[in-house]
Amino acid sequence: MTWPAYDPLTAAWNWLVSLAGILTDPGSPFWWPTIAVAVLGIGVAAFATRRSLREARQEAIPRNRAEMWRQLPVDIGLTLVNSAIPFFAAPLLFLFSASGAAIGVALMLPIFGEPVEGMRLDHAGAMLLAALVPFVLGDFALYWTHRIFHRYPLLWRAHRLHHAPEVLTPFTAFRFWPQEQIVHMAGAAFMNGLGLGLVATALGGSVQPLTLLGVNVLSLAWNIGFAHLRHSHVALPFPRWLSYVLVSPHMHQVHHSVEERHHDRNFATVFAAWDWLFGSLYIPDPQERFRFGVDAPAPAPAAAALPAAPL
Repeated sequence: MTWPAYDPLTAAWNWLVSLAGILTDPGSPFWWPTIAVAVLGIGVAAFATRRSLREARQEAIPRNRAEMWRQLPVDIGLTLVNSAIPFFAAPLLFLFSASGAAIGVALMLPIFGEPVEGMRLDHAGAMLLAALVPFVLGDFALYWTHRIFHRYPLLWRAHRLHHAPEVLTPFTAFRFWPQEQIVHMAGAAFMNGLGLGLVATALGGSVQPLTLLGVNVLSLAWNIGFAHLRHSHVALPFPRWLSYVLVSPHMHQVHHSVEERHHDRNFATVFAAWDWLFGSLYIPDPQERFRFGVDAPAPAPAAAALPAAPL
């Protein structure tokens, strides 16, 4: 495993080039299929909640337009800043990912032995496993990094920025101070590397440096389906049984609700099973609607009532 080449000027240039492909690059959060699916989601939401398309469209368009325009410059500015993190913090993220991979390899070596030199995990089952395990472990890391930013008052002061908007838009997903975003990304990178190390060694292969910072196909699929619906006013619920497994956009709206009874609920990004297992799950009624923002007391003290996080 070797250290990938890194040059700050090249990183800056690659970041600027990525902005030019914001609608056409599959790695971009605003890749055009994600927008198309979000529009389609309005129709799905209407069907799921037995409303007309007109009613669903009206729900999707924020009523408080003045508030939306007021917060938009901050949202866009932070989106641009945070889009640079994967480029400029690549060595740090690689370090966390490589450390996780090294631990995964060390755990598997006594059981499966040394990997076969030149072995490639190129059959369908291995590739699926190599995508699924890091995806699940990365999401587990995001659950806990998210939760600790709610639990401790000093961290909540930073995370509060994400909860401040009264109007949710796709840009709200990127409304984080950069230092918080780095924490989330570093935690996910470590667990992603751990997952790759576990799977590759168990299957007799080795972990390649470029693989550590690559785009997971499952992450890409999830972003296409739900990237812009999670932070919107479109109430798209899942069937109740599925809501114990995956986080619907409607469930994430609960997390942004100002009501105290909703505080410190639904921390998970993809798998609602984490919330279910650790006592923070809230499945709303399909007809429930929420008011967003932080005009209620900060949720940090309430978090202490939840089961202690096994950090």
